[in-house]
Amino acid sequence: MESQRKIVQTLLNQQPLQKNNRVRKQSKNSNYITTEDCHEDYIVLDFETTGMRAGADKIINVLAIRYINHVEQDRFESLVNPQRHIPIEVTQRTGLSNVEIQNAPLMEEVIQPLVSYIGELPIVIHDSSFEMGFLESLQDFSSVVLPKYTVVDTSKLARKVAGQLNDEEKMRKLAFLLFEKEHSMSGLTDCRATATIYEFCCEVSE
Repeated sequence: MESQRKIVQTLLNQQPLQKNNRVRKQSKNSNYITTEDCHEDYIVLDFETTGMRAGADKIINVLAIRYINHVEQDRFESLVNPQRHIPIEVTQRTGLSNVEIQNAPLMEEVIQPLVSYIGELPIVIHDSSFEMGFLESLQDFSSVVLPKYTVVDTSKLARKVAGQLNDEEKMRKLAFLLFEKEHSMSGLTDCRATATIYEFCCEVSE
């Protein structure tokens, strides 16, 4: 049991390659609230970017998936022209090249449809400070006013669940889901892995 718990803790302590201490953290001025509550209906959100610094770096791909009763319904996806060169390491990681995004819309054209798609649903993200940092930074460069979102961070929720679990099989399942999340190869599989972790954590928390 303890060996599985340590595996879960190790996986939760490993940050994705695109995230490090330069990620913009939630501040007192942030226009969203974080919670560990469980919701049946929600949006899973993922950004691909030119770098790790919200505001300085730019979004190049947006993916949002709507879940109703934990079941995937549809998704909003758009490439974004960042109006700057995409570093080779970003292309290697994401598969997105300068050629692919040269005719894509600007983020100013994508943000309002994204906000409308999210609506009033809570947003579920794994390590939420990255995506929410980039989302909030858009207010610094555009006229968009974001709603006060409710955000569930599945890394924090999984950490809480792991500390309470006493069932070895469920702990092993959580470790497997986190491993799958860490090794996801695309934004789509990444979002789906996040949703699966969220649903599992909600089930065992009931």
